[in-house]
Amino acid sequence: KKSLRNKQWYQRRVRAFGDGATMDILNSPLQVKEFQYEFEKLGPSGDGKINGTQAKLPMQESKLPNATLRRIWTLADLDKDGKLDLREFAICKQLIKMKLDGHDLPVEIPDIWISPLAE
Repeated sequence: KKSLRNKQWYQRRVRAFGDGATMDILNSPLQVKEFQYEFEKLGPSGDGKINGTQAKLPMQESKLPNATLRRIWTLADLDKDGKLDLREFAICKQLIKMKLDGHDLPVEIPDIWISPLAE
C-alpha cells in the first residue's frame, strides 16, 4: 500500500513539475539577484514593480511564441496584479530559460522559488 501511495505521489509531482532535468531545475533555489540588474534597467515604479509594457521587450527577445510568453507571465505573476516585482521577474526569466533549453513549463511554481530564502 505504501509503495502505491509513493508511486501516486511521484506521478502527481511529475505531472505538476516534469521529470528528470526539469525536476533538477525546479528543485533548485532561484537566484533572484542574478536578474536584479536587468530588472532595475527596466525602471520599476515606486512600488518596485514593472508592468507588461516594460517586460514585453525582454520577454519577446526570447523569440518564444506569444502564447508561451502569456503562460510564463501568468505563472510568474504570483499575486496576479498584472505587474512583476523582482522575484516574479526572476521567475519569468527562469521559465523562459527553461523553455529555451527544451523543458516543459511547470503547472505551478515550486515553493522553493517563492521562499524568501530563494535569493
